[in-house]
Amino acid sequence: MTMTTGPTYRQVDHWIRQGWLQPHTRGGSGHPRVWPLTEARIRDLMGRLVTAGLTPAAAADAARLHITLGGPVRLAGGLVLHIDTKEDR
Repeated sequence: MTMTTGPTYRQVDHWIRQGWLQPHTRGGSGHPRVWPLTEARIRDLMGRLVTAGLTPAAAADAARLHITLGGPVRLAGGLVLHIDTKEDR
């Protein structure tokens, strides 16, 4: 079984500043961010995709498409990304 720690606070902060993630609250200065469930799932999947080698921009697009629409994500050049989002990883 592989353990992952997820994206770091600094990564998530950068992704928010880039507009790839939208928490309910911005947090900062010792205040935690509040995440809508969908955005939290996108954040977590984005972290997994970046760890797997996608750029943050591509990971953000793929994660958002997969979480909001479900199913495989079609990438450029006829590539299809199948994402396993089972909770029992």
